[in-house]
Amino acid sequence: MKEIILGLSCVMLLAGCVSQNPYIPIRYYQLDESPFVSQPRGEPLETGVAVLSIRTRPRYDIKMLNRDASGRITYSEYERWIETPTEMVTRLLIRALGEADAFGYVGPTRSLRSADYVVDGDILAFDNFSDDEGNRAEFIVRLEVRHIDDSRVLWSDTIETSVKMPADTGASLAVAMSEAVRAAVIEAVAEIVDSVKKDLSKNIPRNTGQDHG
Repeated sequence: MKEIILGLSCVMLLAGCVSQNPYIPIRYYQLDESPFVSQPRGEPLETGVAVLSIRTRPRYDIKMLNRDASGRITYSEYERWIETPTEMVTRLLIRALGEADAFGYVGPTRSLRSADYVVDGDILAFDNFSDDEGNRAEFIVRLEVRHIDDSRVLWSDTIETSVKMPADTGASLAVAMSEAVRAAVIEAVAEIVDSVKKDLSKNIPRNTGQDHG
């Protein structure tokens, strides 16, 4: 009889624990992938660009990362990205370069054989940053453009963007980070196009104005 009472007590205790800790669904978010508004750049350049997978620090995964002014880092257990920052940012950069209609070919790493230039980089920050002024999405990326044949670096820079968040939530971070990433990507595309144009122009024979006829 004592064993039965003990068993019932254990069941009631477990039931109480479950009722006090209800199931919390995990919410997933992604960056805005709507088309980029590109300015017309004339005829596409007769060259190809391949975008390598943009690397990230090990701390950036699908869990949303929160960082405060003291440097303390925490993760949102129930609010996550649908993909890693590497996957989302790389795809947006490829898409923006393609929609700019500036190159004959734009593609991912498997397109290296069709490219003369390669874009490479690292994501340095992909944070929900908080301080006395509130929360903001902070995105920092370092990118460079290299010629595939001789690895010459045509352009490299660190682009930093941040967008204020109206609330400290996953949904607010997703909207603000989308804006921050898109702003950085648009800036990067303009620099990539200009650097490749300048490099190609060095190989165009110049007319000296002399008549050798």
